[in-house]
Amino acid sequence: MKKIIVLLLISLSTVAFADRDVDPSSLTSPIVVQKALDSGVVFTSNQVQYQLILGGRAVNQNANNVAALSASSDRSNLWSDQKGPFQVFIVSEASNASLAAMSSSASSYNQIAYNPETGNVAIIVGEIIVKLRPNVSAEVIAAIYNINLVNNFQQINTAFYRVNDWQDIFTISKQLSENPAIEYAEVDVIEHFAQPL
Repeated sequence: MKKIIVLLLISLSTVAFADRDVDPSSLTSPIVVQKALDSGVVFTSNQVQYQLILGGRAVNQNANNVAALSASSDRSNLWSDQKGPFQVFIVSEASNASLAAMSSSASSYNQIAYNPETGNVAIIVGEIIVKLRPNVSAEVIAAIYNINLVNNFQQINTAFYRVNDWQDIFTISKQLSENPAIEYAEVDVIEHFAQPL
């Protein structure tokens, strides 16, 4: 009887830990953690804290972007992995110089972030989700901050914005958060992708 109870307890503890969504490749790669710490950029999205990964890039393999895809397959990259339809990688200093010539717009690549709680790498979508206070115009906010209104859901006072290539998404997000006409503003990220069965 004791053996059955012990086996049952071991099984339950295994099941409890198996449910955690932790990407082992992110956890076992100290370069991901180090580059996240090196960036010094910490932000919150959907009540989860993330750290920008210095030199981190994500290229959508479904997009027709030959230059960005060739950069993602560069053997001098410090780290690489697959995340949904994205090839994610951390460029070395040598690769970084060649990528500097490539546009940093969302059409070329996305930045990536590290979730220290789960050990997962997330894709920074490139949009800021903003919850507006009642009777605040999404268009006026776009004009004040010189950002692009992507979607406006007036019925729930929520708008999605995209910054211009010359703007820093984290700086703009922080400025929006400090505006009294805005309940909150956060950088949009995708951490979890649907897995085929």
